[in-house]
Amino acid sequence: MALPNRKVYTGNSRRLLLAFDIGTTFSGISYSILDPGTVPEIRPVTRYPSQEQVGGDSKIPTVIYYDAMGKSCAIGAETLKEGIETDAEENGWNIARWFKLHLRPKKPAAAGRPNPNEPELPPLPPNKTVEQVLTDFMRYLRECAKIYIAETHGDRLWASLEGDIMYVLTHPNGWEGQQQAQMRRAAVCAGLTPNGEEANERITFVTEGEASLHFCISNGLAVSQTDTGVLIVDAGGGTIDITAYRKLSQQTFEEISVPSCHFQGGAYVTMRAEKHFKNLLAGSRFFHDVDVLTSRFDRNTKHVFRREDEPHHIQFASHRERDAALNIRGGRLTLAGRDVAAFFQPSIDAIVQAIKDQRAAAHFPIKSVFLVGGFSASNWLCDKVRRAIEPLGVAVSRPDSHVNKAVSNGAVSFYLDSAVSSRVSRFTYGVECQTLYRPSIPQHLSRAHLVETCTATGRCMLSRCFSTILPKNERVSEMKEYRCDYSYILSSATPVGVTSYEILSYNGTSLSPTFVDDEPSNFPTTCVVHADLSVVPPELCYSPTTGRPYYMVKFDVVLLFGLTELKAQVAYRDCNGTERRSAAKVVYEGP
Repeated sequence: MALPNRKVYTGNSRRLLLAFDIGTTFSGISYSILDPGTVPEIRPVTRYPSQEQVGGDSKIPTVIYYDAMGKSCAIGAETLKEGIETDAEENGWNIARWFKLHLRPKKPAAAGRPNPNEPELPPLPPNKTVEQVLTDFMRYLRECAKIYIAETHGDRLWASLEGDIMYVLTHPNGWEGQQQAQMRRAAVCAGLTPNGEEANERITFVTEGEASLHFCISNGLAVSQTDTGVLIVDAGGGTIDITAYRKLSQQTFEEISVPSCHFQGGAYVTMRAEKHFKNLLAGSRFFHDVDVLTSRFDRNTKHVFRREDEPHHIQFASHRERDAALNIRGGRLTLAGRDVAAFFQPSIDAIVQAIKDQRAAAHFPIKSVFLVGGFSASNWLCDKVRRAIEPLGVAVSRPDSHVNKAVSNGAVSFYLDSAVSSRVSRFTYGVECQTLYRPSIPQHLSRAHLVETCTATGRCMLSRCFSTILPKNERVSEMKEYRCDYSYILSSATPVGVTSYEILSYNGTSLSPTFVDDEPSNFPTTCVVHADLSVVPPELCYSPTTGRPYYMVKFDVVLLFGLTELKAQVAYRDCNGTERRSAAKVVYEGP
């Protein structure tokens, strides 16, 4: 499954690349064995413990059962065993399902925030955090990869590569650095890599939208012409990730609008069905069967639904059970087709509106849409989206097969091929700062109470100002640098040590935010950059107002926003005026 011009691997030694697609409802693993001088191939893991009889292209449920002590009893493919629900009920196990969505951004205006009118997510098991559940699941995925690769390629190969595996972890478009940091911590706890710099080097992140683009192009799909754009709609179990791209050359693409993320995946169809069952059966002797009905709807009815005018029957109880008032006969609940359609409708509406929004915001006209992801396998969903979008002059396509491997295979392709050369900034990024107070400016005068006098220089400085580093909706190449100049004013030449700086992300409507106090809730902290300034030489200066000497430490915080993960450095001038660089650490606050 190589791109036409995929390059040979140029490393000095053989290495293993693993990609984990931890989906809301199902997960998958893909990998590539990198041999120097050969063109890498992408392979999916198609066989899992407890699922050996399933054919190729299989995925496993993103589900864990825990006992009362918090120990995992069944995980992944093991949860498909016959009678597992009965075992769980008899032994008092707690289930963790759809747990990935508990990692979603919590900020009020974060991209991809859930709709407050939607049903609530299933809670995590008692005394379990989402990081702990992720840790258990990642440890299981690594073990599955080990067993499959050892059986397929030999024990010796795995043994020779397992100490230096590179990992690609996928996540929805709406997730940011904080979610990446939580996933990295879980990966370290799961034993994927040691902590520290090695974890940063060996764990890479990619959005599900970008992974899906790589899947499409590595499978030979006609993605786009160079003068128009294409939308990749990754309809998964939890989120709908929509990303717009334009082809720049045979192998290179760029984002042409801010990617979007909507919590309207297939799991939300099931949650709406569950809410319907609870309302329907409330107060009846069948209420305790809601879980069975929901499970069978999720596994069967949802996938075969095609027509609004046909009823669907869900067998959930003994054939002797009946209640005409509840449409239950022979232990089967009859569900009207229009009710099933209603469960789908919010998700369909979200996809259609998101496509329209992306077309309006994109820098180039969009002429084609590709539907990938497990939820897009629904013919009802695909047909409804096609009917709404194709009259707009946009072709809607769906790959014939392997849509449920789009993200894991695409994640490997992302690492190998790096087809996206530029991305669009999600927010306006910047820092809170001070500026010279000028009472002639009305906005300054109205903030006179925020003025402070600098002891060393004697100047009046206005605080609570915002300095933009990167505007929203700007196309950013992978290696383009964005700088923010800083200075420390000191009374002596004592070197400055490690200092921290907050990077803010403005998510309001202003095109040029200037003051943080205008909309304080719209300037959340994205991350904190820790920089060691002990190497920066202080510069002797004299106050223009008092004439007294002071020292200034000047430096730039250099940020790279064009990668899938924010990187930072510190730039400064040495005593000879030559620019030097030192590493800076990007740290994200806890959830």
